[in-house]
Amino acid sequence: MNVIETKKDLVIHDNKIVKKLKLLAKKSPLKRSRICLHKSIKNNTNEMIIALMKDSYIPPHIHPNKKSESYHIIEGKMNVFIFNKKGKLSKIIKMGDYKSGNIFYYRMNKGYFHMPVSLTNFCIYHETYSGPFNKKKDVYFPKWAPDQKKFIGVKSLISKIKEGF
Repeated sequence: MNVIETKKDLVIHDNKIVKKLKLLAKKSPLKRSRICLHKSIKNNTNEMIIALMKDSYIPPHIHPNKKSESYHIIEGKMNVFIFNKKGKLSKIIKMGDYKSGNIFYYRMNKGYFHMPVSLTNFCIYHETYSGPFNKKKDVYFPKWAPDQKKFIGVKSLISKIKEGF
C-alpha cells in the first residue's frame, strides 16, 4: 500500500517519514506514496506529504468545484504543467525547495488543468486541498489526457505536451 492514513489529533513528523515514503514509492507500481495528515477526506482541509518519483505519472486533471490546492516543496524539484481546457500547455511552474532558488510554493484558488512531474529521483512535497474530498466530484481527468493505466513513460508525454497533444 502506498498510502498511510493518520488518525491522531496531534501530527508530528521528522525526516523518518520522508525515508518511509520513499521506500513505499519505490515499491508502488505508481511510483508515488503519501501520508494523509488529515483524519478523514470529509475534513474541510486535506493535507498530505507526497513522495513523487521521476517516472511517476499523475494524469492532467482539474478540481472543478472551485476548491483550492497548494504545493510546498520539501525536497527535490518538479514541474507543474498547466493546460487550457483543450490540452494546450499554457504554463510551466518550475519548483524546487527553498534553497534551490526555484518557486517553492504555489496555490491554485480555482481549477486549472495541471500535472505535477518530478524532475529528480524523488520530489517530496506538502499538498493542501480544500476538503471535503469526493473523488467523483472533485477530480476530472480530461479525454485528451493519456490514461494512467495505459501510459508508459513521462518523457514521451512531455514531448507530446510540447507538440500540443
